[in-house]
Amino acid sequence: MQSVLVVDDNPVNLKMIQEILKDMYKVYPAPSGERAINFLERTIPDLILLDIEMPGMNGLAVINRLKQDARWLEIPVIFLTVLDDRVKEEQAFQMGAVDYIHKPVSAGVMLKRIHLHIELQKYRKTLEKLVEVKTNQLLRSQDTILEILVNVTSYRDNATGGHIQRTSFFTERIVNCLFEIGLHRYRLNRNYADNIIKSAKLHDIGKVGISDTILLKPGRLSEWEYKEIKKHTTLGAKMIDDAMRELGDDSTFLLVAKEIVYSHHEWWNGRGYPLGISGEDIPLSGRIMAVSDVYDALVSDRPYKKAYTHDQAMEIMREESGTHFDPYLMKIINNIMQEFAEVASQIQENTFELV
Repeated sequence: MQSVLVVDDNPVNLKMIQEILKDMYKVYPAPSGERAINFLERTIPDLILLDIEMPGMNGLAVINRLKQDARWLEIPVIFLTVLDDRVKEEQAFQMGAVDYIHKPVSAGVMLKRIHLHIELQKYRKTLEKLVEVKTNQLLRSQDTILEILVNVTSYRDNATGGHIQRTSFFTERIVNCLFEIGLHRYRLNRNYADNIIKSAKLHDIGKVGISDTILLKPGRLSEWEYKEIKKHTTLGAKMIDDAMRELGDDSTFLLVAKEIVYSHHEWWNGRGYPLGISGEDIPLSGRIMAVSDVYDALVSDRPYKKAYTHDQAMEIMREESGTHFDPYLMKIINNIMQEFAEVASQIQENTFELV
């Protein structure tokens, strides 16, 4: 049986309302605002009938207290009043009441209004649950599509799979470090942080549009080949743009993915590509990805070079702080980059055997 808390300092009113409701609801009478708050510490009713004019803690003070506590925030409150005071009625609604009933109460009116607001509350909760389920389904679909896209990139090149895993870890560690410190300079909220972490896997998605002859070349690239491979930034951004347009989706996740894809080869001093932007004009996501990407390239074997040690890679990156990399970012994350060496040794290059 659904329950109603009735708060009124008049015992006659409490008894009368209890008689009206007792066949349909479990009724809890409270003779004061203070007693009502004490009751709510133990039991959460489905609805509250609340007298406005009471000695001590009046109805407005009670609802103000309710709206400050997450446990009670969503309980529908109907005010009871003998006053025809529009100012107080308006104030009650502003504070979160859903309705009001004039005293002396009409049994029929009271029952209908209580039933209406309890049903509305049930509907709202059902709708919230449905939205939560649909949102979770959407997020799972998004994650599945993300993994498919990442795998498409990985299968093009045996070295890419390990690179994606390692740079994803590096990026996550950097983002969480910045988020924990909470620096005003980076204006990093949790949603943006999570989207950077998720999107990092897509930073090289544009390489699917690069010829295998160039992508898999076992040696240094010619000047023309280097120009071609640099196109993976614009190709990847276009792929995401096309996806957003096709899906009608301009979600933060895709926008951050586009930022990373487009800007992770930009340099702090403006000598990067594809736009040649500099400093804080480069999105934070791109500046973070640049650190992860270059570190992994330095400590990994490539056809044209042997892997550097962690210390050698760090020396090179410190020298390029303020030219290639955001100098403030490099200073902040210096102490956590030792963890990168451990991850780099644990996650080796993926090898895919097709049968």
